[in-house]
Amino acid sequence: MDEEVCIRVVGLRPQEQILIRATTLDDLGRRWTSQAIFRADASGPVDLALQKPVSGSYRGISSMGVFWSMRLEAQDSNKQMTFAKKDAVPNRVMLEGVIDGLVVASSELLRNFQAGETQTRDLKIGDDSLANGRGSGDAATIIGKLFIPSGRGPRPVIVVLSGTGGGFDLDKAAVLSRHGFATLALAYFGIPPLPTWLHRVPLEYFEPALGWLGAQPEIDAQRIGILGVSRGAELALLLGTKFPAIHAVAAYAPSSVAWAAGGRDEATGEIIPSWTWQGLPVPFAPMPLRGFMWRSAIPVAVLRRPVMFRNLFRAGLRNRETIERASIPVERMRGPVLLISGGDDHLWPASEMSEAIVARLKKNNFAHSVEHLHYPRAGHMLRYPYLPTTSRESGNTYLRSAKFSFGGTPEADAEAQTDSWRRTIAFFKSSL
Repeated sequence: MDEEVCIRVVGLRPQEQILIRATTLDDLGRRWTSQAIFRADASGPVDLALQKPVSGSYRGISSMGVFWSMRLEAQDSNKQMTFAKKDAVPNRVMLEGVIDGLVVASSELLRNFQAGETQTRDLKIGDDSLANGRGSGDAATIIGKLFIPSGRGPRPVIVVLSGTGGGFDLDKAAVLSRHGFATLALAYFGIPPLPTWLHRVPLEYFEPALGWLGAQPEIDAQRIGILGVSRGAELALLLGTKFPAIHAVAAYAPSSVAWAAGGRDEATGEIIPSWTWQGLPVPFAPMPLRGFMWRSAIPVAVLRRPVMFRNLFRAGLRNRETIERASIPVERMRGPVLLISGGDDHLWPASEMSEAIVARLKKNNFAHSVEHLHYPRAGHMLRYPYLPTTSRESGNTYLRSAKFSFGGTPEADAEAQTDSWRRTIAFFKSSL
């Protein structure tokens, strides 16, 4: 899935034009498509790695342009507008060459998320499954899926955490496992009996999961890393400060502080924490929701602009006393750190918070390496390469008819995803 594809058209007359169209379905059954017109050179062939389109879904030379420039055909403002991938089942892409309205060439491409000989193993909760390191029955809830690539010897393992969507990042864990790592896609909310939304998640929950990993014969328990995205990156950094078993952290669009969950407890009126440790809330920064909602009312309701939550978090960061208390003590981590951010992130100021993490580590003479990969024109939605990057906003049931903005541009996000993914793989290979 994260490998470049060579797309060439042969048999054309010199200077003849051809439209190349790519079509696929996501896991919600929605159709995504792109198209670009190319002109054959003097010798006849068209090569997407060498030529830019005359017109179409993307501009400039990009061998994978017809993949990342796919657009969702039918949009629903109240639903997810990004490319939906729920599992590791291969993705089918149909490529067609069209001349004068007629399909003159076609090829179906099967894009694989995991290698063919990859083993998978479920981590289950319920009964004594976490206590003894094995799922205890078919009725137990699956909270994690371990991908084990083929090969000899114990493997380093990377725990993959999702963001505010909850559940699993199965596809990301599967793609990452192709590079020689064992990977565990681990859920921490959004699946019963786990919390239904991101609130009061006990950090102790992750300790038996790490112990379960260490009990697997294919896993080297001395080489455990963790990768998180957005709120999952916030969590990854917190876990790195709590558990010595974690030796490397990659944080996509991270936070330098622990944030509140949003909302107040109906019984006590107190702000609800996102994380707890030993029964107490992890110190958090509250989000000034009331003022943000008032300031957003006219742009959203009257002008129909998408919500930019970045302004909410920036307002929260101005409370220096609270931020100092809620700052993640990243200097306690026991291994190198990789931070990835987009300079046009509209969900929260990941770039500014990444720099705050770097400054804190330097101030405390952090013993390990830290690197911040900053992509000035990219937004919040940085995943692995070659997924469609055309969605600039999305809907949410809690926002009713409003949308929220990711920031960035399709081109900038595509470039950032490709570069950051390769450097993330290199980071874990050198760190674990």
